[in-house]
Amino acid sequence: MNEKLFFLVTLLILIITACAPASAPTEESSNMDEQPAATQSSIALTSAQRAAITAIFGNLDLPADKITLVSTEAVDWPDNCLGVREEGLDCAQATTPGFRITLQANGREVEYRTNEDGTYIRPATVLLTWKREGGIAGFCDFMTIYLSGEVHGSSCKDSQYIEQRLVDVLSKEEIANLDEWIQSYGSVSIDASDPKGVSDRMVVTLTFTGLGSQNTVSSSFQQELRNFAQDLYQRLYFSLK
Repeated sequence: MNEKLFFLVTLLILIITACAPASAPTEESSNMDEQPAATQSSIALTSAQRAAITAIFGNLDLPADKITLVSTEAVDWPDNCLGVREEGLDCAQATTPGFRITLQANGREVEYRTNEDGTYIRPATVLLTWKREGGIAGFCDFMTIYLSGEVHGSSCKDSQYIEQRLVDVLSKEEIANLDEWIQSYGSVSIDASDPKGVSDRMVVTLTFTGLGSQNTVSSSFQQELRNFAQDLYQRLYFSLK
């Protein structure tokens, strides 16, 4: 993180915690009433909470007053992927103590999962999943977009697993268009697979979970959503080439 971004993140954390409602003291802040306000703000967040806020700050271009820490829950995750499973991501089955941290960003609640000290963090509020398997070319491509602004993908052809931010692979106009979909549409499922029994059958499925009320969509929007997902996957896959 460069000095400018570090300064902005630090300032963001101070503003958020200074504006947060008072809560019962923890062991870390047992003497908070005797400390100046700046010091109280600096110790009010745990390292895991800071990691979550830093992540959302880096993903979304939002002012400080649009990001709020909603809740933090201690959890023993079932694996070292913190219970977030994706194709192409190897997870060791080892109990991992950590936290479920909920943030509100621009009116949308998103979940992050961390280990105990916040050195490992994963988004958990899924916006879109896309899968393409089979066909003559033998596709095996997978992609997940998170409401918090991350996009992850993998292909079994080269065993490559990629993590990126939407702001790094989409234009501002494309992000604005995606935001409109999020506000307008609710749960949308698309199955564009070839009929069963077809030789070299291609399986293409997509699920979109927005915040809107429209769950029935036109065939033209379904095609637009499919084209968006496939194009984004291509950009993601070749972004590190």
